Amino acid sequence: MQLQFTTLDVFTRKRLEGNPLAVVQVPRSLQNHLSQAQKQKITLEFNLSETVFMHQPADEAPQEVVIDIFTLEQELPFAGHPTIGSAVLAKSRLYPSIDRFITKAGPIGLHAGSGDFIRAKIPHNVHIHAKTLGQVIPAEQHNSYVGLSHFNSTIREAELQAPVVNIVKGMTFILVKLPSLEHLRQVQLLRLDLKGLPTPLLDPEWSPSFTSRYYYVENGEVNDKGDQVRSIRTRMVELGFEDPATGSAASTLAAYLTIAEKTKDAKFLIIQGVEMGRRSDIHVQTTADLDESGEVKINDVWLGGGAVVVQQGTIEIDDE
Repeated sequence: MQLQFTTLDVFTRKRLEGNPLAVVQVPRSLQNHLSQAQKQKITLEFNLSETVFMHQPADEAPQEVVIDIFTLEQELPFAGHPTIGSAVLAKSRLYPSIDRFITKAGPIGLHAGSGDFIRAKIPHNVHIHAKTLGQVIPAEQHNSYVGLSHFNSTIREAELQAPVVNIVKGMTFILVKLPSLEHLRQVQLLRLDLKGLPTPLLDPEWSPSFTSRYYYVENGEVNDKGDQVRSIRTRMVELGFEDPATGSAASTLAAYLTIAEKTKDAKFLIIQGVEMGRRSDIHVQTTADLDESGEVKINDVWLGGGAVVVQQGTIEIDDE
């Protein structure tokens, strides 16, 4: 079985920066033959944080395309950098007519900007969980629990107190606010066993879920084409490695800040991957309404970024 693939660097317009992504094209003739197990093995072969399987549509000028998103460990209902990278590839080279992806989390509207810049209207069902790490890990273990920061008490306390937030069911982030870029640089590549916590962290109806820590520092305001944009530096360090760009986490953070600060509309430039030499510029825009009680309802979350093609080729796998 032969499949065409493309790799791209996402949330950048410079090759060898941003977050690498593999996109495997699945022709219609093979869509009923390529199993979940094979997709997982192909993802492991690329050994990137995510691999997308893009299903060839029936129409010559399709409006929608089905994609599946896999990490090295599991399939995800939605992820940001796979959405943006796949959209750039589809609209610029494969299916220029498409205006949405169909994912396990629902449809994602796509809008092309200038050059290879894409805005994606992402699905969202924002949920803030009742508990924090500090509430599910016994107090006497706070200083020694495996996976928490042991060498910097400020980072550890921030981890323990951080809100736990979903952007959609199946994608959860612990949003750890740090006081300075120096603290951000000191974050360690530690793996916290979130499935083996003494008490479940997630509200029952939101489990199971991919769960990860997302560290951030406020960078102030920047001016982007006349708009005031909130700049934030981030790192996503989990599963024993660091991710250069995490669009789903950036979207979660932007949505959470919009709700927590009761903001109607906000624009964010979230800069990730600097510490590992793969700077990624992630653009997020939120729109929201405030009701009479002061509660915030998120209307739209737009995720934006660029991508550049790096490699193209063929992968051969054995039939099962």
